[in-house]
Amino acid sequence: MLHLYDRATIAHALTLDLDPRLQKLLAASIGTLDDDLLDCTGFFVVQPGDKESDIIRHIGLSPLIEPIDGARFGDTAEFNPHWDWLAAHDGYWELHFTFGSSFAYVVIVADEDGVIPDLRRMCALFATSEF
Repeated sequence: MLHLYDRATIAHALTLDLDPRLQKLLAASIGTLDDDLLDCTGFFVVQPGDKESDIIRHIGLSPLIEPIDGARFGDTAEFNPHWDWLAAHDGYWELHFTFGSSFAYVVIVADEDGVIPDLRRMCALFATSEF
């Protein structure tokens, strides 16, 4: 699990020995933010072994559960995407959750064995092409 929640953790993450595809995606996503947005954007990377409860603990919600009606992906046809944006990248998906006009979480999901299977299926089903 990689949780970047302030300038220090963001700067540190860019120095880590990460998968080059993840490094490129993080750098591109972080690079699009001006200083004001950087201060109010959190990043969370879901990796093999992470659990849904880890995501909930860090960002306060599950991408797999629609927060208004509680519909869970895979359990009901009534599940509606509740994120603002979901895109496929080389080996990763990038989900954006915005809250009002000034706070967001960017959740990056590795497309690897060991990552929450329903999360991978959901991302594959709803993602747009890489931008």
